[in-house]
Amino acid sequence: MKERQLWAIILAGGEGSRLVETTRRIYGTCLPKQFLTFGQARTFLQTTVDRLQGLIEPKNTVCVVAARHEEVAREQLAEFPGVEFVAQPRNAGTGPGVLLPLVHVLARDSRADVALVPSDHDFRAPEAMRRALLQAKRSTDTTSTGMVLLGARAEYPASDLGWIIPKHLRGKDGVRRIDAFVEKPAPSLAEKLFEQGALWNTMLSVARAESLWRLGVRHLPTQAASLARYANFARSSRAADELRQAYEGMLAADFSRDLVTPAVGLRVAAMADSGWSDCGTPERLAAAFGDGPSSSKTVAALRATAELRA
Repeated sequence: MKERQLWAIILAGGEGSRLVETTRRIYGTCLPKQFLTFGQARTFLQTTVDRLQGLIEPKNTVCVVAARHEEVAREQLAEFPGVEFVAQPRNAGTGPGVLLPLVHVLARDSRADVALVPSDHDFRAPEAMRRALLQAKRSTDTTSTGMVLLGARAEYPASDLGWIIPKHLRGKDGVRRIDAFVEKPAPSLAEKLFEQGALWNTMLSVARAESLWRLGVRHLPTQAASLARYANFARSSRAADELRQAYEGMLAADFSRDLVTPAVGLRVAAMADSGWSDCGTPERLAAAFGDGPSSSKTVAALRATAELRA
């Protein structure tokens, strides 16, 4: 049987609420950070797709965005012909934000493997991320859920990030069963998790598309039912109207909290030495770009914003 192809779902639908004051101070705009450069040569969104080249083709890439940001996303990725854009009528959280583009992947390739890739993260060593994605893909057939998360080796005891506790914390690499999730632990617990070798939850993951949809049906049944009805018209002239109807009254749901955390049988692949950062605060943005080719003015503005928050 032909090997399943790897597809990418680029998650670019966030509204940038955590960094709204930062982007306003630097750019005078509330545009979410995935569409900004922060002194780099490329935006976060462009760099995200750059990292996947040679691993996932643009024609196997679906980018989910907020409807009001669809135009800027299309402009920024115009150099990648074949990327499909799916616009959410409104933000209903990352749960529907994953299931909506998944509908489009399944419509085109029911045997796909999918990599869920946030569009606003940074990697000092992106080759380590690519190796971990491939390792996760090879392991999807050996898990009861068909899904493997990527956890970054923690660099410090962060108390404002999510953590994944694998079974057999020390002395084992590769793909392991997940023992527990911990969301934004108290500093004392974060210290303990760090010392034990727990992993940061990056939201990066690889899954068999049909298995991920089944998880959605199980844990987000009303959202999945609305999107299943929309799927019947996703390739028709009625698509826009049907999508608006699907989102009317749709309950918000968080992918990590409401779908991943209650799932049984998930695995995690440790992503070592990738230099991952979610760049979710001015402090982490400044740390990610401070040693690179960023504009010194931009980094200084980030550090000044961080100081104001302290």
